[in-house]
Amino acid sequence: MMMMNCNMAGRLFYLLPLVLITLYLPASSLAQSVTASFQTNPVDEDRTTILICNVNNLGTNNVVIDRTIYSRTEQLVSGTQILPSVDDNFFLSINDNADGSKTYFMTIRGVYHITDPGTYTCRIESAGGAVITSQSAILSINYNPISSDPRCSIADSNTDLTRLSGDEVVLACTSEIGYPPVDIKWSYSGCNKDRYVPAPTVTSFGFYNSELKIALSDQDNGGMFTCTLSRPDGSYSKGCSVGPFVVLGGEVCNMESTAMTAPSPTYDGKMTTDGSPSPTDGIMATEGNDSWTHVANKLLCMLCILLCFVFYAVTFPY
Repeated sequence: MMMMNCNMAGRLFYLLPLVLITLYLPASSLAQSVTASFQTNPVDEDRTTILICNVNNLGTNNVVIDRTIYSRTEQLVSGTQILPSVDDNFFLSINDNADGSKTYFMTIRGVYHITDPGTYTCRIESAGGAVITSQSAILSINYNPISSDPRCSIADSNTDLTRLSGDEVVLACTSEIGYPPVDIKWSYSGCNKDRYVPAPTVTSFGFYNSELKIALSDQDNGGMFTCTLSRPDGSYSKGCSVGPFVVLGGEVCNMESTAMTAPSPTYDGKMTTDGSPSPTDGIMATEGNDSWTHVANKLLCMLCILLCFVFYAVTFPY
């Protein structure tokens, strides 16, 4: 028993220096490691964010920073410098920490939602070819659709706003989606209280391409269809419209009250290519028995009768 305790004590005596060395060495010198994270994420478009890469026990190895966008990987940093092919809005600084580790700060100024969002990684490349890669840092950029969006149009071969009752029309609304995605909806203003406007659909990645199919009726005369983009918090709202439609033979109504109060339109005698009458431009004329022309004709007739009596009295006096 005594001999066994002596052997164990001897082994501990030999292990003691290794334990002391392990305790004395800083954590950064025990193993290589690399981490990646963004200082601000998501970040608003045109603002600045910083990718932070912490590297432990780099030694004489090389640090590389990559970015992957739409399955295409691009090398941004190698060693201590930004590569010449990278945009001018990237800047690199390196800090030597007290524990022997290094921190790489890659600043991205004026971030743009087309070129800068994606997956960023930091990795250590050794001379022998071994690679240690950080976890992915995904950069998201908040942005609204471009200033020209949304864009509304008639998606038919016939883009004329003058139609016949029963005509089917396809309306289109195209826009960037933005991030977070903006809300999109179609709305209708007009006298057709039964007009149903369905919810739009997204048909392509990154863009709204919403089509609205409608069958016009007489009550859609003067109606407008509007596509609106908005954010729930009210920070963004923008729209575009198609109309007003002119439905030949349709009634005209008060757009504010949507009451059918105005008379039916008459036409100026012009004919369209299909033989149907063409409405007057801008102003719809109305007829009535007490028009100025009718009154003037009556007065002229009475004046003629009076002149006849005067002529008779002068010519044939008593």
